[in-house]
Amino acid sequence: MSIESTKKIKVISTNIVQGCEHGCTLPYNGQFFDANVNHYIQDHGYKVLHIGQESTPDSEGKPYHSTVAVLAVPV
Repeated sequence: MSIESTKKIKVISTNIVQGCEHGCTLPYNGQFFDANVNHYIQDHGYKVLHIGQESTPDSEGKPYHSTVAVLAVPV
């Protein structure tokens, strides 16, 4: 799947707990990365574009690492 054939992008991160943008109740209240990714794939038809690591500074300026998944809805 290419970015050109996508209608919508969704980023899921281990650093952010958020609800389903479609109004669903996420498994485990959205606290588990794998359950969130599986929910969007299985229940909403999203496809995986990328899974990788993201680093941002923490409150002390040290690197904080998290895992992100970039999902897309096909056109």
